[in-house]
Amino acid sequence: MRRYRNGLVAAVLALVYAALVVVLGVISLVILLTVQDPILLTGVALIGVTFPLGWLIWWGWDLVPPQVADPVLLTVVLCGAGLLQAWLIWRIFRGRPTAGAGA
Repeated sequence: MRRYRNGLVAAVLALVYAALVVVLGVISLVILLTVQDPILLTGVALIGVTFPLGWLIWWGWDLVPPQVADPVLLTVVLCGAGLLQAWLIWRIFRGRPTAGAGA
């Protein structure tokens, strides 16, 4: 495995971000599936945390057919976008490979 200049810091940052996204997503799903009339402040927080993809998904959700538009599916898609962003955070912030790193 290659070593990167900021690899450890980038990995920790990406893991913390991914954990936050997963925790908010799980809490949102539990509330959606257990409460009769849910008020999802965690869902709003999930949209804010997954900015900019979360906002794009939220505003584009009106294009989804009503038969498929389910709040549970929206939460899962937002979590997926957040995990994609966590991977991008790791890729962007890890930096260049160090000089002595093998392939």
